Amino acid sequence: MTSQLPVKVDRGDGPPVVLLHGLGNNFRSWTYVLEKFDDSKNRVIALDLLGFGDAPKPTDVRYGTDDHADAVIATLDSLGVTDATIAGHSMGCLVAARVALTRGDLASRLVLLGSPVFRKITLKKNPLRFWERESSYLGIFRLISEKPDLTISAAEGLDTFAPMVKGMEITEETWPAFRKSLEHTIMQTSGYTDLLKLALPTELVYGKLDVFVISRNLRAVARRNRWLVYSTLLGPHEISPLQGQEIADLIQR
Repeated sequence: MTSQLPVKVDRGDGPPVVLLHGLGNNFRSWTYVLEKFDDSKNRVIALDLLGFGDAPKPTDVRYGTDDHADAVIATLDSLGVTDATIAGHSMGCLVAARVALTRGDLASRLVLLGSPVFRKITLKKNPLRFWERESSYLGIFRLISEKPDLTISAAEGLDTFAPMVKGMEITEETWPAFRKSLEHTIMQTSGYTDLLKLALPTELVYGKLDVFVISRNLRAVARRNRWLVYSTLLGPHEISPLQGQEIADLIQR
């Protein structure tokens, strides 16, 4: 049976907006955006994704894109949500795209912030060439997946050194979901191919200071799919206080 996800925010009136957080986060990563939403315009729904926050953390799940998307779909069905604007951040972008492809009735529009999209997975050594630079990201991700103690300690340190980052939650409890999601959802080329298949209005948004996203891949997929629009905003990968109003306006536009 597909797990349903905890609905952490469900407020406002109007067409639904669904917020899907990124890897190693929970719904609180949307804090600065939630503060700026006009609740008279939309019904705003924020979820904890499978394995994170207060969501179920099954041990027998692969935590691939389909697993995350199926849990979102089951939850939206339970809420009676259709024709929503689904906004994803980081890994949430990949989940949002798969939801739209699996159940076209659930989404009328996507807003994808900082989507990690890989066109080819290789292991080469020259960082100056495009495909090889892409592989360097995958090398970093593999290193992270093999160092749970170091990764968990680094996440805990964010509370001290980067208190503006909200919703970061990499702990011993969430580590299995984090590692599997990193491997089976992010470190794949399916995100790129899913974006090519989308047939609904979709905005690909990239922070100019985002070091975790290959912007060239986002531009490439936008050129190949007429439904996709590529744009930029000023900011890092994690949603910052300075981005809150801009992102809220973009989603509610």
